[in-house]
Amino acid sequence: MSARNKPELLAPAGSMESLKAAVNNGCDAVYLGGKLFSARQFAGNFSLEELEEACNYCHLRGVKVYVTVNTLYKDEELKAFIAFIGKLYKMGVDALILQDSGAAKLVRETYPDFPLHASTQMTANSLEDVRYWESLGFSKIVLSRELSLDEIEEITSQSQSEIETFVHGALCVCYSGQCIMSSVLGGRSGNRGRCAQTCRLPYTLYKGQDKLQEGYLLSPKDIQTVSILPQLIEAGIASLKIEGRMKNPEYVAGVTGIYRKYIDLYFDDPEHYEVSLEDMKTLTQLFNRGGFSQGYYTSAGGKDMMSVERPKTWGLKIGFVDSYIPKYNRVTIRTREPLVPGDGIEIWTSQGPHVGTSISKASKAGEVISLTLEGDIEKNDVVYRTYGKSLNDTLRKTWEKDNRKKSIWGLLKAKKDQPLALQLWDMGGNSVYVTGDAVEGAENQPTSPEKMKQQIEKMGTTSFVLESLDLEADDDVYVSISALNQLRRNGVEALEEGILKKSKRPDFGDSETRDEEKKPYILHKKLHALVADFMQLEAIVRTKDLKVIYYEASAEMERNLDTAIGLCRRFGISLYAALPKVSRQWRKDIDNAMIERLKEKDIDGFLVRSAGQFGMVKDSGKKITVDYTLNVINGEGVAFWKQQGANEVCLSVEANLKEINTMGDSSCEMVVYGYLPLMKTQQCPIGNYVGGKEGHFYCSERDNTELYFLRDRKGLKFPLMTDCESCVCTILNSKPLFTLKFYDEILESVTGSVRLDFTKEGPGRAARITKAYAEMTQDPKKISTETRNLLEEMKEKGNTKGHFFRGVE
Repeated sequence: MSARNKPELLAPAGSMESLKAAVNNGCDAVYLGGKLFSARQFAGNFSLEELEEACNYCHLRGVKVYVTVNTLYKDEELKAFIAFIGKLYKMGVDALILQDSGAAKLVRETYPDFPLHASTQMTANSLEDVRYWESLGFSKIVLSRELSLDEIEEITSQSQSEIETFVHGALCVCYSGQCIMSSVLGGRSGNRGRCAQTCRLPYTLYKGQDKLQEGYLLSPKDIQTVSILPQLIEAGIASLKIEGRMKNPEYVAGVTGIYRKYIDLYFDDPEHYEVSLEDMKTLTQLFNRGGFSQGYYTSAGGKDMMSVERPKTWGLKIGFVDSYIPKYNRVTIRTREPLVPGDGIEIWTSQGPHVGTSISKASKAGEVISLTLEGDIEKNDVVYRTYGKSLNDTLRKTWEKDNRKKSIWGLLKAKKDQPLALQLWDMGGNSVYVTGDAVEGAENQPTSPEKMKQQIEKMGTTSFVLESLDLEADDDVYVSISALNQLRRNGVEALEEGILKKSKRPDFGDSETRDEEKKPYILHKKLHALVADFMQLEAIVRTKDLKVIYYEASAEMERNLDTAIGLCRRFGISLYAALPKVSRQWRKDIDNAMIERLKEKDIDGFLVRSAGQFGMVKDSGKKITVDYTLNVINGEGVAFWKQQGANEVCLSVEANLKEINTMGDSSCEMVVYGYLPLMKTQQCPIGNYVGGKEGHFYCSERDNTELYFLRDRKGLKFPLMTDCESCVCTILNSKPLFTLKFYDEILESVTGSVRLDFTKEGPGRAARITKAYAEMTQDPKKISTETRNLLEEMKEKGNTKGHFFRGVE
């Protein structure tokens, strides 16, 4: 038996039916969302009444309830948000799963004893990230999906909070919390629970004019870790999380039941741990995208983790086409799995769309079956079962009648001339004592002890199972069956009330949010610029009125840092080190050592991209700007980071001007130019489809300077920007954010500074853009000839206004 504690099995619930499926198949906790404030707005979700019903149902069965409020909240939503939290607090929700640092601040101030879990949307990639959030009271941290088993074990062994990871289900291709692809392309923000899943669309990879690969290049397979559960448990993971709040109840039931089975199996008999082929088939049948991967637990990425052919569920392979007669639309199939009436099958044809039908006649594995089906079908086409009726029927039976019971114990007293009495208790400290009428002596035949126990032990449809009942009874007493039944009902009702009462919380807390204050517009803003390399820095450093340069921290930056410091001092510009966009545990020795060296350098400050980085430089004595990667989209978020010690906060690029003016102030910064990074991914398309990256870091294209880009079905081109030191790829927007055409409206805002983000621009172009913005930042009405030419040029090449006017849903 493992020396580790048995981890929590955490199951998804997108509906009451799914919740019951999860509970009756052995989960320890469920996570679910309300109809408002949830990161899965397209799941069924729960009304307030349903949330309370869910809490009561789970708590009576010893199951915890976590509510997902892990989305970003606009200022106008915070009052309703904290009122919603107050209702969750009272009804006894066990914990909140949060992403928004401002919302977390508000909850902590209003309901200080409400347990908080840090969502995977907080992008916790390192021990430093975990320690920072746990220092602020988060009792559980959900790590990014990209971490390996070695990284996780290192984190769990050195942190106080519980660590939670995803063990089954859909895998985002982007680091969670760092994707704006859906919002930029469609106005639906994944950070606000409205992801349009643009990553599941087809793309083509190009190198210059050469087409290299096409398909669903950004669509990962689902993960399955039941085969490596022992390693996950030994890594110290406290909570094993199944993805799937948008999946059906049958999926929830099947996956939960299998993971429950194998967690228990490992703790009962670790030496004989083995996953059966039938259970793997069940998982495959329920949902898969071209099979499964074990995620990043055992791999650093690669095309083997991707479902290039199709982004939707495939089903279970059940045979091959033996022959097809087009004249009669007659297909014969060699099967290798049994089929029953009601099964759905699909034949994968070489030319889409694939064709499918339902089965009307049962057959055994190995039989050849004949069907009428029209399509471009050929011999040896693969056949999948996309719907398994027998499996689904079996799974539905697991929750149609509640089989999850809470163990209780009892003592029945039947003493002559004393009240009939029953005590019931559980192992959670709940105990009740109920009495009935006085017990009478038996005039004829006394009630036997066996009969009394038999009646009390009938728990029926209640949420309890009576493990044992002690009896203290006189020999010659009579107790009616109706009296015993009533006593049992009263005892059960009292125990239920006691358990639920204990799970509730008193109504307290001031749920008032701060009133919106009118803030002055700051027309004369400071101009900042972020550069990717020294050539860009050297090109823009002489720009009049440029105040701050953020320099991307890397080996290249450190080689040129002393020269860069000298140049910035010469021209009166503050120089900040922009810390890595992704700080991973496997690079801690490299990145942390670099940060320590930078703290000793004569730079002016840091641009931090993660909570852990903030913690590392907080006491450095240098200024700190919190980047928009920390997703600040409300005034509480601004206040939170300022309380932590930030000097400046770069606001979310998903906010519009109205929202910026509500949340921001003179200490805030907004990005007004740049090819916005749509996502950061460890599944680098270059490495996956050109560089031979197969489960390891780095590829044969490492540090290649050729132009690679993805092209979508509409012809838009998305440049790929690689950070080969960290083995991370950034997919840039096809068009740059360019705001000079309406710059007067940008300047009429409350923020104290504006920022230009340079990525793939050459030094000459970076200099032209910086000069134009510097001129118009000082006086938007005076437009030089050079700036007019730039405006015309940008109009011809195409650009975007970003979210300044439309915002996001």
